Amino acid sequence: MGRPWPKRLLFGALGVVVVVALVAAAGAAWGLWSFNQLDREDLKLSKVQDNTPQNFLVIGSDSRAGVKKGDKGSGVMLGKDTPTGQRSDSIAVMRIDPGKEQIDMLSIPRDLWLPIADTKGNQRINTAIQGGPSRLIRTVEQSLSLPVHHYVEIDFAGFLDLVDAVGGVTIDFDAPATDPKSGLDIRAAGPQRLDKDMALAFVRSRTYTRLVNGKQVVDPTADLGRIQRQQTFLRAVMHEVGSTRNPVTLARIGDAIASNMKVDDALGFRDSIGLARKLAGLDPETVDLPVTPTRTNGGADVLLLKQPSANAALDRFR
Repeated sequence: MGRPWPKRLLFGALGVVVVVALVAAAGAAWGLWSFNQLDREDLKLSKVQDNTPQNFLVIGSDSRAGVKKGDKGSGVMLGKDTPTGQRSDSIAVMRIDPGKEQIDMLSIPRDLWLPIADTKGNQRINTAIQGGPSRLIRTVEQSLSLPVHHYVEIDFAGFLDLVDAVGGVTIDFDAPATDPKSGLDIRAAGPQRLDKDMALAFVRSRTYTRLVNGKQVVDPTADLGRIQRQQTFLRAVMHEVGSTRNPVTLARIGDAIASNMKVDDALGFRDSIGLARKLAGLDPETVDLPVTPTRTNGGADVLLLKQPSANAALDRFR
């Protein structure tokens, strides 16, 4: 399924990586300065008491604001078929429970078809951001019954800068893999060090193709398979950021965050430090949202919640 739009980017719960990076930078003298430079949104979020579970809505935006053709790392992202308008290319809910050591993370497929807040009908959830972060938050709260306590967003330029800041990431491939649409070109199995361009090609691949016994095998799971690869990438970046001690690298991380991330105005510096300390030694437990493919009356390939198993997954975040 899926239409031929090779301009995908980012990954499920990229915001988690950003928060971890923020805390890493907070250990240096410029951490507070970087935090104060963040773009903030005045949002009406669900209230929560201290020392109780909190949900972070973290998204990767496909906004190309500030990115120009010819910029290092832009690749084919600004080709002639670049879409207009903004979409939330990845959406995730991360739950931090003070009473649990484990962090839960729910990736929400961008093609999930449901009622969009403040509109008269259903649409893919990734279109909700066109009405601003508030509309996306209301959609998550109303259509999925998930409370949102904090909001984190990073755009395309931020992705490139963050991966570049940590000097790339290592991904273990079980087979050579390619995707001519995204530019992915991994010619050997085993651990491979990806620079920012190849990392981007990996996380936005929709026609992921493995070379198995001399045959090209295309991943049949489309967006769902992409989410799995995004989660693999997330863990790799968290490892890179969490192990960073070089002050120059920390400065680069802080600059990448300050320039390209947006958060809600209620997220405080102390809250971020506490969050990152908890994240530093943990891999989030990813929770799959059960969905089923379908086609709308207009011929669009989309996903619907698969009940009752979808509610069972969502209940962990309510």
